[in-house]
Amino acid sequence: MKNLILMSLVSLTLVACSGGGNGGGAPGYTHNELAANFVNNLNLDAEFSVSLVKRSTLQSDYIVIYDPYTDTYDAINIDLYSPNTDAAAYYYNNMSVSYFDLDVIPSHYELEYNYEFIGYDYYGDAVYDYVGYEVLVPTRYRDRYSNITFEKTASTPKDLAKMAALTEVAKLDKKAKFLSSEFGLSLSRSKEVSRLVSHWEKASQKGMTDAELDSFSTELLGFSITAGKQAAQSYIEGNTNSLNSLINSAAKVNGVTPEHATKLMNNVLSLQ
Repeated sequence: MKNLILMSLVSLTLVACSGGGNGGGAPGYTHNELAANFVNNLNLDAEFSVSLVKRSTLQSDYIVIYDPYTDTYDAINIDLYSPNTDAAAYYYNNMSVSYFDLDVIPSHYELEYNYEFIGYDYYGDAVYDYVGYEVLVPTRYRDRYSNITFEKTASTPKDLAKMAALTEVAKLDKKAKFLSSEFGLSLSRSKEVSRLVSHWEKASQKGMTDAELDSFSTELLGFSITAGKQAAQSYIEGNTNSLNSLINSAAKVNGVTPEHATKLMNNVLSLQ
């Protein structure tokens, strides 16, 4: 565990200032293979027991899953997912680009028209007209706020902004419950940490200064990244006291055991 913290501290600045990820998905895997892998690995976490209901949609890189714990259909973006990634951590770290509690539009038939040749007129000239056909439309999943349907073209940026604002609270609450159960935090502290982590993630996408990193880290863990790097150097040189002190500080700030604090530190310091 401490080795993971050390690695995170050493690489944090580079990670925070990088967009990261594989824009086209993990090399060597098809979208469908990644979808199956993601769901299987997500269900290894006790917090999840989801099922994959739609591998591919016309919304690039999205899959639709059913979550029986919340009784919802959710659309998850797996564009940056890799089989080597912790699926549960990926799920929570990418909630800002996911859609939750989708409306189900059952499979049905719709009348579609094609403009086509229908014969010849009295003078022998070709005649064209619109011809209607009953077409089976498979089950669709639609976000009621943005009106995005995971079989259709995405809505406008204005629609997406409205959806993001309306679902932000729900996402933070869901993340808070995960933090509470995973790291032993009180629900109140979990909500605080959830908000801080959300800000951290957004800021990291644009790049953060050392001062901003220190500020976020102090609020989340009770110590600055600068202090963390100094402790990491001391640990490498054989002095474990500084790192142990940081773990105890994180435990005190968050009201958890040192073991939970160590796990929380690994999770927070690995954010991208």
